[in-house]
Formats: sequence, C-alpha cells, structure tokens
Amino acid sequence: MLLGHCCPSMHAMASDRTAGAAASAPLSHCSRVLPIRTPMQLQKQQQLSCIKSCPNFQGRQQHTGKPPLPSRIATHASSSGAMPADGAMEPADSGSTFVQTVFNVVNLMMGVGLLSLPFALKSSGWVGILMLWFMAFITNYTGKALVECANRVAENRGQPGAVVGYEEIAEAAFGKFGKALISAIIYVELFGTCCVLFILEQDNMFNLFGSATGMSPPQFLAIAAALMIPTVWLPNLSALSFLGVFGVAATTTVVASVAFTLFTGNFIPGAATTPAVWASVPLVFGIMTFCYSGHGVFPSIQASMKRPSEFPQVLNVAFFIVAFLCSFIGGAGYYMYGSAAADIIIFNMPGVLATLCSCLILINPIAKFALTMEPVAAAANTAAGGGKPLSGLPRLGVRTALALTILVAAKSVPYLAYVMSLVGSFMTISVSVTFPALCHLVLHKGQLEQTKVAWDYFVATLGVLCTISGTYASARSLAAKAASSAAGVA
Repeated sequence: MLLGHCCPSMHAMASDRTAGAAASAPLSHCSRVLPIRTPMQLQKQQQLSCIKSCPNFQGRQQHTGKPPLPSRIATHASSSGAMPADGAMEPADSGSTFVQTVFNVVNLMMGVGLLSLPFALKSSGWVGILMLWFMAFITNYTGKALVECANRVAENRGQPGAVVGYEEIAEAAFGKFGKALISAIIYVELFGTCCVLFILEQDNMFNLFGSATGMSPPQFLAIAAALMIPTVWLPNLSALSFLGVFGVAATTTVVASVAFTLFTGNFIPGAATTPAVWASVPLVFGIMTFCYSGHGVFPSIQASMKRPSEFPQVLNVAFFIVAFLCSFIGGAGYYMYGSAAADIIIFNMPGVLATLCSCLILINPIAKFALTMEPVAAAANTAAGGGKPLSGLPRLGVRTALALTILVAAKSVPYLAYVMSLVGSFMTISVSVTFPALCHLVLHKGQLEQTKVAWDYFVATLGVLCTISGTYASARSLAAKAASSAAGVA
C-alpha cells in the first residue's frame, strides 16, 4: 500500500527505553522482555506486524525450545523467516489461505513508487513497460531465493522454523562485513525514505492548497515538519495505528481515479510519447524497483500459510497483480500526459477523485514518518548513550535532531521522483536484487545446478550494473534539477 508497504492495521511499537528501539509485537509468542536489539534488526518491522495484525494473517511462529534470538525480528528489506520441513508444520487448519497470503504480499509491495510510474515512463519511453515486467520477474526470483536462504540459515543452526533476519542471512553468507554492509544500506534507505515522506507531504499540500493560499513549497514543508516531527516524540507509536487504513484507501483511489480519467476521456488527447529514451533509462531503475520491494518479509509471510509449499505460487500471482497494476498506472498516465507527466500522477489529474486521493495521501506521511525513522533513531539513541539507550529529554533531543537533519536534507533536494530514484537505485536494488542472489550462491554452494549458478551470477551482476548506472544517472539528474531550480530562482 502507498507509503507503508504494510497492512492497514498498524501495531504499536514499544519504547526504545525498554528494547533499544520501538518494536511491534515480537514474532515469537513469548511474553518476556526481549534483550536489547540492534536497531537495524527493528528496521521497518512494523510492516510484518501490520500484516500479522490483519484478520486474515495468523502467526505461525515455530517454537524450537530455545529463547528467541535478538535479531529474530522482521525488517523492511530484511525480516526473513525460515520454514521447517513439511513434517514439522502446524496443522493445516491454522494459518492464512492462498488468497489471503496473496493479498498480504500485494499489500506489502504496493508503495509510493506506484505514484511516480508515469514520470518513470516519461523518462524511459514505452520500453519502461517491458522493464517493469522484467524487474517483476527478477525480484520474484530473488524473493524466493531469500526465503531459501533463510531456511538454510535456520537449518544450519539446527533450528528449523526459526525466524531469521536479513542481517543474519548476510552474516551467514559474508561474515561481519556482510552484516555491517546490509545494516548500513538499510539505514541509508530509511533516511532517504523519510526525506521522500517530507517531500511528498510538501508537494501534496502545495498541490491542494497552493493556489488558494499563495504559499510557497518551502512554507508548506515547514507546515509538514510541524505536523510530522512531533510524532517522533511519542513514547508508543500505537497512536498512529488507526491512520494506516488510509494507505489502502489511497491505493484504491489512485487506481480508480486513473481508470475513470482514462475511460471517460477526461484528458487532452494527443500527448507526446516516445518508444524509448535510452539515455535516461537508468534513471528509472530505482523507481521501478520500489514497486517490488519488501523481500525480507516474504519468509515470515510464508510461515503464516496453511500450506507453505504453495508460497512460490503465491509470489507468482502477487507479482503478476502488482506488475499489472503498475503497468496500468504507468501506461495510462504516460498515454494521457506524455512528456507533461508530473512526479506524482495525481498532480496531473482533474476531478473529485484526484482531490480525494490527494487528501488521503496527505495523511500517510504523518502516520508513517515516525515508524520509518524509528530504527535509525534507535541507532542514534543507542550510540549517543554509549551503547545504552537514552531516555527522557536526552532521547527526545536525539530524535528531534535526527528529524531536523532529515528535514534539512529534504529541503536541500525537494524533488520527489529524483530522490526516490536515487534511494531505489543505490539501496533498494541492492537489498532486493543483488544481495539475495549473492547470498543464495554462497549459502547453497555446491548444491545448485550449473544453470541456477549461472542465473544467480547473472542476477547479481544485473543488480550491480543497475545500482551503478541508476545511482549515477539519478545523482546526475538530481544535481541538474537542483542547479536549474537555483538558476530559475536567481
């Protein structure tokens, strides 16, 4: 769903005074306080909590007789669960069905990237549709590979069925360096995502109220900050839970608005389009990968199923649905507006539905900012306390300083699609394409057929190339956009 990659029911996250960071309900069923966790292990864990809080999601954490490991918490790019052998599974009368699991996976992946797909096609041309489907195929494979890696790590520990985090997979494959690298990438990704939330709120406010008030985008950014930063002071983020439902509503409204505008002809026909713009194709890698992110949660979703053996088919169906919706939104938006496509599709659209969609999306950054920043804030809080989480006013000071730093970064580069492309190219592709393939190679060394080994090498190489070219193109375009904006102001 938009901006959240999680189900509408947000679980509360406990204060980092007790757990080193805010945390939703732990994946194990024990009630004792977990030991202090590294903040990376809590990164975006609310996504899995949201999925598990949905009525159709029933947790199936397997008990191994050992206390839960500190890192056994699901993460955004990272939470990974392992499945025991079929013989060790719970009875088939518990857990989510095939259809329910497909819904959970689709709900997880539908993010803010959906809104910028017409802009992505403006940058790539119609060839971007083929790229969307190709990236769906690749990330579908890497999702399955990551599940297999989680299974292997749990089996190697003699704990089949244990929930394994992404950083645990990276550490098993590449040692402490791999763990540190994954942690760093995800921290930067979260920081960048928080910038995107600020920029989206600013742009959406300006689109809704700019003409009526005469206020400038920076002024709306200040208002956004006044609304969003106080949410990081909450000792318990459950107060934001009820706002999560607006994410699903916003996704539904975006699709309905685009379809209504397209089929009623409520647009000026004849928009200029092109088959391919090869020079700017690397710019769209990150935006498109955003639409298929959330891999680390897949193993834990598999663990919730009545029949876990059906999970590969679940991914096939879910990725097809997401790819279809993305192709429809991107293709329809590009067809209607062509080279005039805005960073966010709803900024081009007329009518009450588009306004309603803007209002719904307006709520999401407020609901998601503190949740998204939480792992980074917990890391800073623990570091500032010399390894022990701060509390009281020092804690609030650290969190406020971090939020203000993000605000300054967003103000410096307030260009939503370009920032999203940069974050997606550098970080999301790494954790959704490159690392799953590399980990699959290492953890299954000597056990894969040569064709699978060659495919893993191909996927990993593709990920590296997309990361390098996409990051370079995004950074260059972002710098050019900033320079042209500065020249225009001058």
